[in-house]
Amino acid sequence: MSEPWFIPPKTTAEKLADAQAAKIAEINASYSEQAQPLIEDYPEIEQKGWTEQNREARAYLAWYEGQQGDPPATTVLDNILLGRNGADGEETLQELCVAVIGNADMFTQFQQLTGQRQRLVKLVRAAETEQEVNAISW
Repeated sequence: MSEPWFIPPKTTAEKLADAQAAKIAEINASYSEQAQPLIEDYPEIEQKGWTEQNREARAYLAWYEGQQGDPPATTVLDNILLGRNGADGEETLQELCVAVIGNADMFTQFQQLTGQRQRLVKLVRAAETEQEVNAISW
């Protein structure tokens, strides 16, 4: 099959779609660059457990304050603590919970940038001209 001898110029709609795709990629790259310092020391597989760690830590510290009834199950944190302490460590579950919540709160504040990324992508998708797309920046 031979190459076409004539390639028509892109339509305005095609140019707009290309500009939108490029701008969304630019926004996502800027967002990822901002997130990188928060997550660079953590493998992706560990990050997947953060929600459960946060849930367990908050439940345990709430119980720890009043110590009413049985403590909540902390299966994930118990296993992390076993690994962190090894044979001779002294870190307590309460100390681990404080550390987990500190990291979770820092990451929660970062979610403002998640909202900003989402807002900018929405503006890009709503743009009707390349000029509108190009005016949007992180």
